Amino acid sequence: MPASGAKPRREQIIDESTHLFAEHGYEGTSIRIIARACGITEAAIYRHFDSKAHLYEEVIRMKAREYDIAGHLAQLDTNLDLESVLTGMAEHILALAGKDPELMRLMFSNSLENGDSAAVLFREIRLPYITFLTEELTQRIAHSEVRKVDPFITSRCFVGMVMDCGLNVGVWSKIDTTEFHAGDVVCNNVPIFARGLLNEASSL
Repeated sequence: MPASGAKPRREQIIDESTHLFAEHGYEGTSIRIIARACGITEAAIYRHFDSKAHLYEEVIRMKAREYDIAGHLAQLDTNLDLESVLTGMAEHILALAGKDPELMRLMFSNSLENGDSAAVLFREIRLPYITFLTEELTQRIAHSEVRKVDPFITSRCFVGMVMDCGLNVGVWSKIDTTEFHAGDVVCNNVPIFARGLLNEASSL
């Protein structure tokens, strides 16, 4: 049993791994480094996780459960116009970026890597947004509100645009005298994106 006030061992391993994966990336973080950070042996980690890949998946799944992205999106009012729906999505992504810089670092370091680590983060964090918007665009295309585009590709582009803003807005402010804020993407880019998708008749 853990000492009073101490975290259970599995939770401690996940917490330390989250910090290390965010700081050093998946490839730059070994089981040995995680074990040292936890003050335990590598064998103790393997009693809870089959492999580093399994541990990384649990780190990302914990983040996904914490924010319940799909659950939040299900509450958006899809009876509103497309620009309002896209705004709601963008605001949620950017709020997530502001609330959890560690998750953004995980995503940034992950963007430089390939393989299973990239796949699990895409599936757990990006895909709920993409799936929601793909379904939304498909329905609006069927009702002739939105012109005929590939809903999946369009959704990936939109989600990527907003997430890129959340990841990099801090960098922008350091290379230009203009002060940028993540919310600028909502005011500037979302209307452009939305209006470009509308059928001419529906936009009149």
